Amino acid sequence: MHKLHCKLQSLIKEKGWDDLTTVQKETFTPIIEGKNVLVVAPTGYGKTEAALLPIFNIMLRNETKPVAVLYITPLKALINDITLRIEWWTSKLGFSVSRKHGEVPQKEKSLRLKKVPHILVTTPEGLEIDLDWASKFRENYRNIKWIIIDEVHELVNSKRGAQLSVLLERLKDFTNYDFQRIGLSATIGNEQKVANLIFGSSNRESKIVKVEGARDFEVKILKVKQKEGEDLWGSTAKLVNQLVERPTLLFTNSRFSTERLYEELERSKLKNIFIHHSSISKEEKIRVENNLREGKADVVICTRTLELGIHVGDIKKVIMYRPPPTVSSFLQRLGRSGHTINRVSKGEIVCLYDYDILEAISLYELAKAGIVEPPKSMPYMDVVAREIIGITLQYGEINVEKLYNLITKSSYYKGLKFDKFLSLVKYMIQNGLLKKENYKVKIGKTFFKIWRFDKDNKITWMKDFSEFFSFISTDETFNLRYENKTIGEIDAVYVYKHLRNNDIIRISGKLWRIVNIDINKMQVNVAPATSGNGEIPIWKGENISKSSLITKQIEKVLHNIDDYLYGDDSLIDEESKNALNKLVEFYRIHQLPLPNTRTIYIENENDEIVYATLINEKIANTLSHALLYLATKKYSLNVSARSSIYGFSIKGVDKDLLQDLINLDEKQLKSLLIKSVKRSPLFFATLKEIQYSFGKINKVSSEDKIILEEALKQTVNKYFSIKGTMKYVKMIKEGKIRIININGLSPLGKAVLSHSPIKPWISDLSIRIYQALKGGAYTVEELSDMLGISKKTLELRLKKMRKPSSKYRTCNFIDVDTHETRWVLMEDLKEIAESDDYYNSFNPINLDESYVMVMRAYQSEGATESVFRVKDLVKNPEEFLKRIPYDEILELKLKDPNDSLVASISPKYYFVKKSIARFLVLNAISYIQNLKFG
Repeated sequence: MHKLHCKLQSLIKEKGWDDLTTVQKETFTPIIEGKNVLVVAPTGYGKTEAALLPIFNIMLRNETKPVAVLYITPLKALINDITLRIEWWTSKLGFSVSRKHGEVPQKEKSLRLKKVPHILVTTPEGLEIDLDWASKFRENYRNIKWIIIDEVHELVNSKRGAQLSVLLERLKDFTNYDFQRIGLSATIGNEQKVANLIFGSSNRESKIVKVEGARDFEVKILKVKQKEGEDLWGSTAKLVNQLVERPTLLFTNSRFSTERLYEELERSKLKNIFIHHSSISKEEKIRVENNLREGKADVVICTRTLELGIHVGDIKKVIMYRPPPTVSSFLQRLGRSGHTINRVSKGEIVCLYDYDILEAISLYELAKAGIVEPPKSMPYMDVVAREIIGITLQYGEINVEKLYNLITKSSYYKGLKFDKFLSLVKYMIQNGLLKKENYKVKIGKTFFKIWRFDKDNKITWMKDFSEFFSFISTDETFNLRYENKTIGEIDAVYVYKHLRNNDIIRISGKLWRIVNIDINKMQVNVAPATSGNGEIPIWKGENISKSSLITKQIEKVLHNIDDYLYGDDSLIDEESKNALNKLVEFYRIHQLPLPNTRTIYIENENDEIVYATLINEKIANTLSHALLYLATKKYSLNVSARSSIYGFSIKGVDKDLLQDLINLDEKQLKSLLIKSVKRSPLFFATLKEIQYSFGKINKVSSEDKIILEEALKQTVNKYFSIKGTMKYVKMIKEGKIRIININGLSPLGKAVLSHSPIKPWISDLSIRIYQALKGGAYTVEELSDMLGISKKTLELRLKKMRKPSSKYRTCNFIDVDTHETRWVLMEDLKEIAESDDYYNSFNPINLDESYVMVMRAYQSEGATESVFRVKDLVKNPEEFLKRIPYDEILELKLKDPNDSLVASISPKYYFVKKSIARFLVLNAISYIQNLKFG
C-alpha cells in the first residue's frame, strides 16, 4: 500500500480509529494509481473516506487547483450530511469544500463564487445547471481531476443516471481531460454493468473493490395480532410500542403510513416521536436529523428519505412496517442500525397479512444469500432531447455531428444510430425547440415558451425554468381540492389506476366524493360525502413494483415451509407461524399443490374471476390490463381488474377471458397487449411527462411518432412486460403452466383481492356519460352533479350522443311523476320502460284513445303520419313497428285530429331508432293523458 501522508495519519488518530477499514485499505492503491474504481460495501464501512483519503493524499503532495473534486450524490439531504463529513477533513488539511443545491442560502452561494472550493458537493441537476447555464463558474470545472458518485445504485436505473452519464462525457470534453471516476454503493446486483455505465468513455484502467458478504444482521418477523373490535392501526401501534429501543427508525412504504402511524403512536406512552418524509419542510427535516444525532429522538417514522447514507448517529434498531418492495431497499434500511464496522444490524419486520410474512422471509433469505436486484438501464430519448438542448445552451450553437459524438460516448447511448438521432433533431426543429443555421443548431423560441423565468400559472403546460435541468418528476401527486382549498394529495399512479368520478375516499377521517379528475392540472376535485365505504388512498411510495426476486423466493419458502413452521424460532414469531400454518393447511386439506409459479388457480368471488398464482408483478399487470381491454371492448365499461405478485383478476364479466388470450396467435396477442398498454392511463401520464422535452406543446397526435414510440417504450419498461407476458401465455398453451378450477377462495386468491381494483381510464366525455348512465335514468342536473360537468356542456353532449353516428347512443323521456326529462342509454330503454321505477311513464291510463304518429325521416325529405289505437300499440307491438317506414327517425311526435291541444303538449323525440320508437310513443301518450286526466 502507498504511504499515507503524515497529516492524514494524525487525523486518523484524532478520529479515534485504530486502523483503516478493509474497504478503505483495498481502495487506496487503485485510486492512487489513477484507476477508475467502483466501491461496493455495506452501509457504515466508510466508503466516503475510502474515496477521499487517497485523493487527499495526492492533493497534499501535489499542487491542486479548485474545483479538483466533484462529489455527486442523489439527494439534497445527503449533500448537507456529506459536506459536514468532508469539512471535518478539509478544514484541518487546508482545503475547502462547498455545497450546491437549490436550498443553499444566497450568502453561501456568493462565497462559493468568490472563493472557489477544492471539493464541490452537488447533485446531477447541479452539474447540469453549471454546464448549461452558469458560464462563469463553469470555467472552474476545467481543473477537475476526480469525480465521486455516491449511492450509485440510486441513479443507474433511472433517467437521472442516463443524464449523469451524458454530463460526465460533456465534462470530459469540456475539460479535455480524462478525469478519474469513483463510484460508491452499498447494494448492487451486477457490479460490472454498473461500472461500465459510470466509467463511460474513460480510457483509464478500472477496478471493482467489493467487500464480500453482508454484515451480520439479526431480523425478527412479527405479525400484528388484532383483537376483536380493535382497529388494525391501534394493534400495530401497540406492537411497535413493545419493540422500540431508543433510538429506533421505523420505516414505512409511504407518506400515508408514516402520518397514520405517527397519529396512532402519539396516543401511546412513547415520547419524542418524529416523522421524516419527502413532503415535510427542509427545516423540519434538519430538525429531525439533528435530534437523532444528538440522541433526543426515541422514534423517527420515515420513508425512503432516511434509507440512504445520511449519518444520523447510533441507531439501535430498525423496524420496517410491512416488507419493503426490494432486497436493495431491505438492506439499505437494515443497514441504518449498527451503522459502524463490526456492529450487528438489528431489525424487525411488522407484518399485517399472511403474504407479508412470506415476503419478509423471502427478503431475509435473499439478503442472507447476497442476492440483490440487477441494474436495468435504458436509453431514454427524452434525456437525449434535453441534453441536446443543454449542450446547445452551453455552446450557443453546435454542429449536429458533434452533438451526436458527445451523446453516444455515454454507455447508455452507444447503440444510438445516427439516423434515429438526426430524426430527433429534425423533429425538435419542427417543434421550434431548435433552429438550424449554417449547418449548426441553436436554441429555438419554443424553449423559452415552455421553460420560463416568469411562469404564468394560468397556462398549465408552462414550466419553471429550474425544472429544465431536472428529471425528478414534479407531477407525481394529485392535489385534492374542495372549494379552492387543498385538503391533501394522492399518488398519481394510484389516481390513474384506481380512482374514478363518484368514488368515495377517506382523507383525515372524513368521507369525500370525487367530483372530477383533472389530469392536466393534476387535481382531484371532491365534495363532502355523508355515507359510503371510503377507501383510504395510497400515497406516493406504495406503488413501487415488487422485485421479481421475491416471487421466486416465496415459491422456495413455501416448498420448505416446514423448516419455518417447526424449525428455529429466531426468525418468525408464533403469530406468524400460526398464520402460515393456516395458509398451508387450506391447500393440504383440499389436496392442492402449494402456490407456485407453474399453477394458476381459477376462483370466483362476487362476480370477480380470480387467477391466483405466484407471478412477476409486471406480467400480472400486463395480463390484468389485457383482460380489462377485452372486457371493455366486448362487454361493458363497468369492469375492473387487479394485479399483484399473487395473481390477477377481472370483475364484471362472467366469461373466462384468459382463455381468449390463450387462443390468440403470437402476432394477435402482441398487438392486443400493446393496445391495452396504450389504453392505460399510465401511457397517457408518460406522454404528458415527456412531451415537453421534445418541444411538443399541443396535444400529441398520431403524427408525433417519436413521442408515441418513446412513451410506449418507457411505460412498458416501468409498469409492464410484453415479452414476459407472451412467454407466459405460451407456457400456458404448452401445458407448462397448468390451470386448476377451484370452488371458494384460496388464501392466494384473498391476497389478490386485497389489492385495489384497476378501473378503465376514460378521458372521452361520451364514455364517461355512458358509464354514469348505464342501467339508470337521470336528469341533466343529476348527471352534472355526478360527473362534475356543467349542465350546458352535458346537455349538448347528450343531444349529440342521440345521433346514429354515436357509439354510445342516448335518448330521453318524460318522467310522468315529476315531469322531469330523464336521459337513458338507448340500449337500456326497454329495461327502464318495463321496470317498476318508471311504470307510470310508459303505461297509458286510457287504452281506447287513438293518436296520429308524425315522423320526419333522418337524412331524407318529407314526413309520414300513421294513425293507431293505444290498445293495438300495447297488445301488438310488432304490428305497430310495421307502420314505421324508417330505420332512423329524425323527429317523432303525436297529434290528434279531434283535439288540437295534443299537438301542443306532445313531447318531441329526436334521432329515434325504429326499435325503441314504441317505448317513446308510450311515454308521449302517458304524459299527454296524465296532463289531460291527472
